[in-house]
Amino acid sequence: MKRNYRTASLLIWALLCSLKVYADTTHSAIFEVLLDSDSHPYFQETYIKSEQTSLKKLYQLNQNQLLWFSSKHPVQTINQLLELYANAPAQALISSDYASQYLEAQWQKIQQSKPDFYQFAAFDTALSLTFLRYLNDLHYGRVPPQLQGFRLEQKQSIDLASAIYGAIQIDAVNTLAADLEPKLKPYQQLKTALVKYRRLEHYFKKPLYFELEDSLHPGDQSNEVSKLGLYLDALNTPIDVPIKTSYKSDNIYTGDLIIKVQNFQAQHGQLSDGIIGKQTLETLNTPFSRRVKQIELAMERLRWLSEPQKGRLILVNIPAFQLWAYDTEQSPCDPLTMKVIVGKAKNRIKVNEDESKKTALQTPVFTADLSYLVFSPYWNIPKSILTQEILPLLKKDPDYLQNNNMEIVSRFAHDAAVYAINENSISRLYSGQLNLRQRPGRNNALGHVKFIFPNNYAIYLHDTPAHSLFRRSKRDFSHGCIRVEKPNELAMFILRNQPEWDAAKIKEAMRSNKPGIVNVKQKIPVLIFYSTALASPTGVSFYPDIYEYDNSLISALDQRSKLFATLQTSMLLTL
Repeated sequence: MKRNYRTASLLIWALLCSLKVYADTTHSAIFEVLLDSDSHPYFQETYIKSEQTSLKKLYQLNQNQLLWFSSKHPVQTINQLLELYANAPAQALISSDYASQYLEAQWQKIQQSKPDFYQFAAFDTALSLTFLRYLNDLHYGRVPPQLQGFRLEQKQSIDLASAIYGAIQIDAVNTLAADLEPKLKPYQQLKTALVKYRRLEHYFKKPLYFELEDSLHPGDQSNEVSKLGLYLDALNTPIDVPIKTSYKSDNIYTGDLIIKVQNFQAQHGQLSDGIIGKQTLETLNTPFSRRVKQIELAMERLRWLSEPQKGRLILVNIPAFQLWAYDTEQSPCDPLTMKVIVGKAKNRIKVNEDESKKTALQTPVFTADLSYLVFSPYWNIPKSILTQEILPLLKKDPDYLQNNNMEIVSRFAHDAAVYAINENSISRLYSGQLNLRQRPGRNNALGHVKFIFPNNYAIYLHDTPAHSLFRRSKRDFSHGCIRVEKPNELAMFILRNQPEWDAAKIKEAMRSNKPGIVNVKQKIPVLIFYSTALASPTGVSFYPDIYEYDNSLISALDQRSKLFATLQTSMLLTL
């Protein structure tokens, strides 16, 4: 909307002067009533309580006087704020959470009528309340990560009241919002992608739906080929270029279309063989509305993260079954990438298992610092695996322990007492008095190395003897720990600042029959994360919601919007 800032500013200034805003001490009392009350003319109680402490501080900084109307250019500043709310969807936020339309209507009424001071104060505090909420949502996220089971490093606290007060004094509302927006590159890339996928959602109001009786192989003929070409062309069309309305084809699946399908498969973590089977077909038939939602949820989760420090970082994205090891101080910052195997999704567990046992196998989301490696490790077998898996196998096969290079020990330590495998020691193993571990070796369940970042979950990265599983596209097979595809390369990445540990020495340590611990001189942050959408310069990759965390976050966000319902309909302000 085009606004006449000068005319409106003069009108507002005249109104304020007529009210003697700056001299009347009763105005301060009005603010005290508004700020101390659990209710507000515009909002429900829950909306007030969430920001009440910061709101009081903000007005104390301004001597309990009008804040937005005392700025140098009140009309322009208020309009900037309302435009921020109107454009909240660009940040994957919801305009109605900040009463966008209602505040816009109230602002028009204020400019076209003669409100009293209470009405000015009610509108002024409403702007402050919503801006506190907007900045909090933009910077920290709308749902606390711990309520979603994410144990992440807490972001540094920001004094939003002081920040807002300072921004209003210099007409820098937009600048403040931009400063508090996450600067993480993946967030900015997703923000750009959100525009593209919303356009695709709008363009394909009626979603394309592909139907195939059998898998489509290169060279096959199908009536779906034209539709497939149209879809992939639209997907690869830059945002500033019109989407094509047709795709010429002889219905033979060949040429560039195969390459586009292979790229599509690779981007979605699938085997890029160009064959359109069940998995690729399901991905093609996922509506763009779902992709938009995945991007929005990913942006919400990225708001939970602190800005990474310079240096090395190891990131695992659980639903992508992928690990990236970065060094931000290297240019170019080409990450080491590899496939990983993560904890089983609960829908892969036997239906007769209780819910706690099912979720116990899922890899948790958390941050920790990698501090040491163990080459040729023992596998200290957890009690749960011992009782649920190994002891039943031992009942069937008395030689199971010997055949799998396992030994009974007093405790999990390198110098632990080792017991002969006999009826007495096995009985004590069953009763929980003794422990079981697997010796280092080719068939050790942890492979030749494990990477330790101490945490409350006893989760770590490790090698595996079962490398064939990395050929699967869906790789949730573990008991919670994370198996890595390239343990040698990861060890070299971690130890590359320790020159005594060259490739030859690492290889030797991994082939030893005795464990060896190597401390990392400079600890490396490890982030075990969960996002079903990730962006890169080449596009957005989408992944299956294997742990159903997307549904959980959607539910929490919906509940939050209801809790902070903005309009108090029984007390609408009339001017």
